[in-house]
Amino acid sequence: MSNRKTKKPKKPMTPKRLFRKVFFITLPICLLVFTGSIFGAMKLLDAKPMNHSGVVAPKQTEEKLDLLIPGEGIFKSKYYDSKRVNVLAYGNTDEGLADTIMLFSFDPEAQSVDVISIPRDTYYERKGFAYGGYLKINAAALEGPLELCKAVHNVLLGIPINYYAMVDYKGVEKIVDSMDGVEMDVPMNMHYTSKKQNLYIDIKKGKQVLDGAHAVQFLRFRKGYADGDLGRVKAQQEFIKNAAKQALSGDLLKIGSTVVENVDSTITPRALLYLADEAKGMTEGGVKAYTLPGKSSTINKLSFFVRAEDSEIDTMLRQIYDGPAAATETPDTASPDSQSTDTPAGSTS
Repeated sequence: MSNRKTKKPKKPMTPKRLFRKVFFITLPICLLVFTGSIFGAMKLLDAKPMNHSGVVAPKQTEEKLDLLIPGEGIFKSKYYDSKRVNVLAYGNTDEGLADTIMLFSFDPEAQSVDVISIPRDTYYERKGFAYGGYLKINAAALEGPLELCKAVHNVLLGIPINYYAMVDYKGVEKIVDSMDGVEMDVPMNMHYTSKKQNLYIDIKKGKQVLDGAHAVQFLRFRKGYADGDLGRVKAQQEFIKNAAKQALSGDLLKIGSTVVENVDSTITPRALLYLADEAKGMTEGGVKAYTLPGKSSTINKLSFFVRAEDSEIDTMLRQIYDGPAAATETPDTASPDSQSTDTPAGSTS
Protein backbone atom coordinates (compact mmCIF):
# COMPACT_ATOMS: atom_id res chain seq x y z
CA MET A 1 0.00 0.00 0.00
CA SER A 2 1.41 3.38 -0.94
CA ASN A 3 2.12 5.88 1.82
CA ARG A 4 2.11 8.78 -0.59
CA LYS A 5 -0.31 11.50 0.43
CA THR A 6 -3.01 12.53 -2.00
CA LYS A 7 -2.57 16.13 -3.04
CA LYS A 8 -5.54 18.41 -2.53
CA PRO A 9 -6.84 20.07 -5.69
CA LYS A 10 -5.55 23.61 -6.05
CA LYS A 11 -7.96 26.50 -5.77
CA PRO A 12 -8.43 28.53 -8.95
CA MET A 13 -5.92 31.40 -9.10
CA THR A 14 -8.01 34.55 -9.32
CA PRO A 15 -6.23 37.88 -10.02
CA LYS A 16 -6.71 38.87 -6.35
CA ARG A 17 -5.28 35.57 -5.03
CA LEU A 18 -2.40 35.70 -7.48
CA PHE A 19 -1.56 39.23 -6.41
CA ARG A 20 -1.56 38.20 -2.75
CA LYS A 21 0.74 35.30 -3.58
CA VAL A 22 3.08 37.58 -5.52
CA PHE A 23 3.22 39.97 -2.61
CA PHE A 24 3.60 37.24 0.02
CA ILE A 25 6.50 35.46 -1.64
CA THR A 26 8.35 38.70 -2.30
CA LEU A 27 8.12 39.64 1.37
CA PRO A 28 10.26 36.76 2.57
CA ILE A 29 12.43 36.91 -0.49
CA CYS A 30 13.57 40.48 -0.07
CA LEU A 31 12.19 42.37 2.85
CA LEU A 32 9.31 44.21 1.25
CA VAL A 33 11.68 45.46 -1.41
CA PHE A 34 10.65 44.26 -4.83
CA THR A 35 7.01 43.72 -5.51
CA GLY A 36 3.99 45.53 -6.84
CA SER A 37 0.54 45.07 -8.19
CA ILE A 38 -0.05 42.01 -10.33
CA PHE A 39 -1.80 44.16 -12.85
CA GLY A 40 1.24 46.36 -13.27
CA ALA A 41 3.47 43.31 -13.49
CA MET A 42 1.40 41.85 -16.31
CA LYS A 43 1.75 45.03 -18.32
CA LEU A 44 5.50 45.07 -17.73
CA LEU A 45 6.22 41.40 -18.44
CA ASP A 46 8.86 42.19 -21.00
CA ALA A 47 10.07 45.43 -19.47
CA LYS A 48 13.43 46.13 -17.87
CA PRO A 49 13.88 45.40 -14.14
CA MET A 50 13.54 48.01 -11.38
CA ASN A 51 17.25 48.58 -11.55
CA HIS A 52 18.89 51.97 -11.23
CA SER A 53 22.45 50.73 -10.67
CA GLY A 54 23.13 49.44 -14.17
CA VAL A 55 23.81 45.86 -13.06
CA VAL A 56 22.58 43.29 -15.57
CA ALA A 57 22.42 39.57 -14.82
CA PRO A 58 24.65 37.72 -17.34
CA LYS A 59 22.74 34.45 -17.49
CA GLN A 60 19.08 33.48 -17.75
CA THR A 61 17.64 30.05 -17.02
CA GLU A 62 14.77 28.33 -18.79
CA GLU A 63 12.52 29.39 -15.88
CA LYS A 64 13.14 33.05 -16.74
CA LEU A 65 15.37 33.48 -13.71
CA ASP A 66 18.68 35.28 -13.85
CA LEU A 67 21.99 34.54 -12.17
CA LEU A 68 24.19 37.39 -11.00
CA ILE A 69 26.93 35.26 -9.44
CA PRO A 70 27.34 31.50 -10.17
CA GLY A 71 27.94 29.06 -7.33
CA GLU A 72 31.38 27.82 -6.32
CA GLY A 73 32.66 25.11 -4.00
CA ILE A 74 29.85 22.83 -2.83
CA PHE A 75 27.44 24.91 -4.90
CA LYS A 76 29.36 24.00 -8.04
CA SER A 77 29.21 20.29 -7.26
CA LYS A 78 26.69 18.87 -4.79
CA TYR A 79 24.16 21.70 -5.10
CA TYR A 80 24.78 22.62 -8.73
CA ASP A 81 21.30 21.49 -9.81
CA SER A 82 19.47 23.08 -6.89
CA LYS A 83 16.29 24.91 -7.86
CA ARG A 84 16.71 27.44 -5.07
CA VAL A 85 16.47 31.14 -5.85
CA ASN A 86 18.80 33.35 -3.78
CA VAL A 87 18.18 37.08 -3.39
CA LEU A 88 20.47 39.48 -1.54
CA ALA A 89 18.45 42.24 0.14
CA TYR A 90 20.05 45.16 1.90
CA GLY A 91 19.46 48.66 3.15
CA ASN A 92 21.66 51.56 2.13
CA THR A 93 22.77 54.38 4.44
CA ASP A 94 23.20 58.01 3.40
CA GLU A 95 26.94 57.31 3.18
CA GLY A 96 26.40 54.41 0.75
CA LEU A 97 27.15 51.69 3.32
CA ALA A 98 25.04 48.55 3.58
CA ASP A 99 23.46 48.55 7.02
CA THR A 100 21.20 45.49 7.00
CA ILE A 101 22.32 42.57 4.84
CA MET A 102 20.26 39.45 4.30
CA LEU A 103 20.25 36.58 1.84
CA PHE A 104 16.80 35.13 1.11
CA SER A 105 16.87 31.59 -0.24
CA PHE A 106 13.57 30.33 -1.70
CA ASP A 107 13.16 26.59 -2.21
CA PRO A 108 10.21 26.02 -4.60
CA GLU A 109 10.23 22.26 -4.02
CA ALA A 110 10.05 22.49 -0.20
CA GLN A 111 7.87 25.63 -0.35
CA SER A 112 10.13 27.36 2.14
CA VAL A 113 12.31 30.43 2.55
CA ASP A 114 15.55 30.47 4.56
CA VAL A 115 16.87 33.88 5.57
CA ILE A 116 20.54 34.33 6.45
CA SER A 117 21.41 37.57 8.23
CA ILE A 118 24.95 38.85 7.70
CA PRO A 119 25.99 41.28 10.49
CA ARG A 120 27.09 44.58 8.97
CA ASP A 121 30.31 44.54 11.01
CA THR A 122 31.46 41.20 9.59
CA TYR A 123 35.24 41.27 9.04
CA TYR A 124 35.89 41.02 5.30
CA GLU A 125 39.23 41.58 3.62
CA ARG A 126 39.27 43.13 0.17
CA LYS A 127 42.12 43.91 -2.13
CA GLY A 128 43.13 47.56 -1.79
CA PHE A 129 41.37 48.02 1.57
CA ALA A 130 43.54 47.18 4.56
CA TYR A 131 42.39 49.30 7.48
CA GLY A 132 39.53 50.63 9.59
CA GLY A 133 35.88 50.46 8.67
CA TYR A 134 36.73 49.45 5.11
CA LEU A 135 37.37 45.97 6.49
CA LYS A 136 33.70 45.61 7.40
CA ILE A 137 31.47 43.87 4.86
CA ASN A 138 29.03 46.79 4.77
CA ALA A 139 31.74 48.94 3.13
CA ALA A 140 31.68 46.69 0.06
CA ALA A 141 28.46 48.47 -0.96
CA LEU A 142 30.48 51.65 -1.54
CA GLU A 143 31.62 50.03 -4.79
CA GLY A 144 28.09 49.14 -5.80
CA PRO A 145 25.53 46.36 -5.25
CA LEU A 146 27.41 43.80 -7.33
CA GLU A 147 30.49 44.13 -5.10
CA LEU A 148 28.36 43.52 -2.02
CA CYS A 149 26.84 40.49 -3.73
CA LYS A 150 30.36 39.14 -4.32
CA ALA A 151 31.25 39.75 -0.67
CA VAL A 152 28.23 37.81 0.61
CA HIS A 153 28.91 35.11 -1.98
CA ASN A 154 32.45 34.74 -0.61
CA VAL A 155 31.47 34.85 3.07
CA LEU A 156 28.86 32.13 2.44
CA LEU A 157 31.38 29.80 0.79
CA GLY A 158 30.48 30.50 -2.82
CA ILE A 159 26.68 30.52 -2.63
CA PRO A 160 25.05 31.54 -5.94
CA ILE A 161 23.08 34.80 -6.04
CA ASN A 162 20.28 35.33 -8.55
CA TYR A 163 19.19 38.88 -7.72
CA TYR A 164 19.74 41.78 -5.39
CA ALA A 165 17.25 44.29 -3.98
CA MET A 166 18.24 47.53 -2.25
CA VAL A 167 16.21 50.21 -0.47
CA ASP A 168 17.33 53.32 1.41
CA TYR A 169 15.93 54.96 4.53
CA LYS A 170 13.53 57.24 2.68
CA GLY A 171 12.16 54.26 0.80
CA VAL A 172 11.57 52.27 3.99
CA GLU A 173 9.81 55.23 5.56
CA LYS A 174 7.44 55.55 2.60
CA ILE A 175 6.76 51.81 2.48
CA VAL A 176 5.91 51.63 6.20
CA ASP A 177 3.67 54.69 5.94
CA SER A 178 1.84 53.05 3.01
CA MET A 179 1.10 50.16 5.41
CA ASP A 180 -0.28 52.59 8.04
CA GLY A 181 2.59 51.73 10.35
CA VAL A 182 3.86 48.56 12.01
CA GLU A 183 2.98 47.46 15.55
CA MET A 184 6.01 46.65 17.71
CA ASP A 185 6.74 45.94 21.34
CA VAL A 186 9.87 48.07 21.66
CA PRO A 187 12.17 46.31 24.17
CA MET A 188 13.83 49.42 25.63
CA ASN A 189 13.90 53.20 25.50
CA MET A 190 15.82 54.08 22.35
CA HIS A 191 17.68 57.38 22.37
CA TYR A 192 20.61 58.30 20.14
CA THR A 193 21.79 61.38 18.25
CA SER A 194 24.50 61.73 15.62
CA LYS A 195 24.68 64.92 13.56
CA LYS A 196 27.36 63.33 11.39
CA GLN A 197 24.98 60.52 10.39
CA ASN A 198 21.94 62.80 10.36
CA LEU A 199 20.49 60.33 12.85
CA TYR A 200 18.02 61.24 15.61
CA ILE A 201 16.41 58.36 17.49
CA ASP A 202 13.79 58.86 20.20
CA ILE A 203 11.40 55.95 20.86
CA LYS A 204 9.81 54.98 24.17
CA LYS A 205 9.75 51.40 25.42
CA GLY A 206 6.52 49.43 25.03
CA LYS A 207 3.82 48.40 22.54
CA GLN A 208 3.07 50.95 19.87
CA VAL A 209 2.50 51.44 16.16
CA LEU A 210 5.64 52.79 14.50
CA ASP A 211 5.10 55.16 11.59
CA GLY A 212 7.66 55.31 8.78
CA ALA A 213 10.03 57.73 10.49
CA HIS A 214 10.04 55.85 13.79
CA ALA A 215 10.33 52.50 12.02
CA VAL A 216 13.57 53.71 10.44
CA GLN A 217 14.78 54.87 13.86
CA PHE A 218 13.96 51.46 15.34
CA LEU A 219 15.78 49.61 12.56
CA ARG A 220 18.87 51.80 12.82
CA PHE A 221 19.19 51.68 16.61
CA ARG A 222 22.13 49.50 17.67
CA LYS A 223 23.69 50.81 20.89
CA GLY A 224 21.52 49.25 23.61
CA TYR A 225 21.45 45.53 22.83
CA ALA A 226 23.29 43.26 25.26
CA ASP A 227 24.63 41.11 22.41
CA GLY A 228 25.47 44.04 20.13
CA ASP A 229 24.74 43.74 16.42
CA LEU A 230 23.27 40.26 16.86
CA GLY A 231 20.58 41.73 19.13
CA ARG A 232 19.82 44.29 16.47
CA VAL A 233 19.49 41.53 13.86
CA LYS A 234 16.90 39.72 16.01
CA ALA A 235 14.95 42.95 16.55
CA GLN A 236 14.90 43.51 12.79
CA GLN A 237 13.63 39.97 12.26
CA GLU A 238 10.75 40.65 14.65
CA PHE A 239 9.97 43.91 12.86
CA ILE A 240 9.77 42.19 9.47
CA LYS A 241 7.51 39.47 10.84
CA ASN A 242 5.08 42.13 12.10
CA ALA A 243 5.42 44.20 8.94
CA ALA A 244 4.54 41.22 6.75
CA LYS A 245 1.39 40.50 8.74
CA GLN A 246 0.39 44.15 8.58
CA ALA A 247 1.05 44.35 4.85
CA LEU A 248 -0.98 41.26 4.01
CA SER A 249 -3.99 42.69 5.83
CA GLY A 250 -3.63 46.12 4.25
CA ASP A 251 -4.06 47.77 0.86
CA LEU A 252 -1.71 45.60 -1.20
CA LEU A 253 -2.12 47.69 -4.33
CA LYS A 254 -1.06 50.84 -2.49
CA ILE A 255 1.80 49.11 -0.66
CA GLY A 256 3.04 47.32 -3.77
CA SER A 257 3.07 50.49 -5.82
CA THR A 258 5.05 52.27 -3.10
CA VAL A 259 7.58 49.44 -3.01
CA VAL A 260 8.09 49.51 -6.78
CA GLU A 261 8.73 53.25 -6.68
CA ASN A 262 11.34 53.02 -3.90
CA VAL A 263 13.38 49.93 -4.64
CA ASP A 264 16.45 49.24 -6.77
CA SER A 265 16.38 45.60 -7.85
CA THR A 266 17.55 43.38 -10.70
CA ILE A 267 14.45 41.19 -10.55
CA THR A 268 12.14 41.32 -13.57
CA PRO A 269 8.33 41.21 -13.53
CA ARG A 270 8.47 37.91 -15.41
CA ALA A 271 10.68 36.37 -12.74
CA LEU A 272 8.34 37.78 -10.09
CA LEU A 273 5.39 36.00 -11.65
CA TYR A 274 7.38 32.78 -11.93
CA LEU A 275 8.28 32.92 -8.23
CA ALA A 276 4.68 33.68 -7.28
CA ASP A 277 3.47 30.66 -9.22
CA GLU A 278 6.09 28.44 -7.56
CA ALA A 279 5.05 29.68 -4.10
CA LYS A 280 1.35 28.87 -4.38
CA GLY A 281 1.44 26.27 -1.62
CA MET A 282 3.63 28.20 0.78
CA THR A 283 2.43 29.25 4.23
CA GLU A 284 3.79 31.77 6.74
CA GLY A 285 5.31 28.90 8.72
CA GLY A 286 7.64 28.04 5.85
CA VAL A 287 10.22 30.67 6.78
CA LYS A 288 13.31 30.09 8.94
CA ALA A 289 15.84 32.68 10.08
CA TYR A 290 19.58 32.07 10.41
CA THR A 291 22.52 34.28 11.31
CA LEU A 292 26.04 33.88 9.97
CA PRO A 293 27.93 31.86 12.65
CA GLY A 294 30.64 33.85 14.42
CA LYS A 295 31.35 36.15 17.36
CA SER A 296 31.98 39.79 18.17
CA SER A 297 35.60 40.89 18.49
CA THR A 298 37.78 44.00 18.70
CA ILE A 299 40.50 44.49 16.08
CA ASN A 300 42.74 47.57 16.26
CA LYS A 301 40.24 49.21 18.63
CA LEU A 302 37.34 48.70 16.22
CA SER A 303 34.35 46.41 16.76
CA PHE A 304 34.00 43.59 14.27
CA PHE A 305 31.97 40.42 13.85
CA VAL A 306 34.40 37.60 13.01
CA ARG A 307 32.76 34.75 11.16
CA ALA A 308 33.23 31.18 12.35
CA GLU A 309 35.40 28.54 10.67
CA ASP A 310 34.34 27.48 7.19
CA SER A 311 33.30 24.08 8.54
CA GLU A 312 30.65 25.66 10.78
CA ILE A 313 29.28 27.80 7.97
CA ASP A 314 29.33 24.76 5.69
CA THR A 315 27.19 22.88 8.23
CA MET A 316 24.60 25.67 8.32
CA LEU A 317 24.41 25.85 4.53
CA ARG A 318 24.03 22.09 4.18
CA GLN A 319 21.17 22.17 6.69
CA ILE A 320 19.48 24.84 4.62
CA TYR A 321 19.97 23.07 1.30
CA ASP A 322 19.39 19.50 2.52
CA GLY A 323 16.44 20.26 4.79
CA PRO A 324 15.44 18.95 8.25
CA ALA A 325 17.13 15.57 7.70
CA ALA A 326 20.55 17.22 7.72
CA ALA A 327 19.81 18.94 11.02
CA THR A 328 18.76 15.62 12.55
CA GLU A 329 21.98 13.97 11.47
CA THR A 330 24.18 16.78 12.88
CA PRO A 331 22.53 17.93 16.15
CA ASP A 332 25.59 19.80 17.44
CA THR A 333 25.96 22.04 14.42
CA ALA A 334 24.50 25.36 13.38
CA SER A 335 20.74 25.66 13.63
CA PRO A 336 18.13 28.29 12.83
CA ASP A 337 17.98 31.26 15.16
CA SER A 338 15.90 30.51 18.22
CA GLN A 339 13.65 33.38 17.19
CA SER A 340 12.03 31.60 14.25
CA THR A 341 9.94 34.00 12.21
CA ASP A 342 6.66 33.68 10.36
CA THR A 343 8.21 35.87 7.74
CA PRO A 344 11.73 36.80 6.99
CA ALA A 345 14.45 38.25 9.00
CA GLY A 346 15.35 41.54 7.52
CA SER A 347 14.93 45.17 7.15
CA THR A 348 16.55 48.27 6.15
CA SER A 349 18.71 50.38 8.28
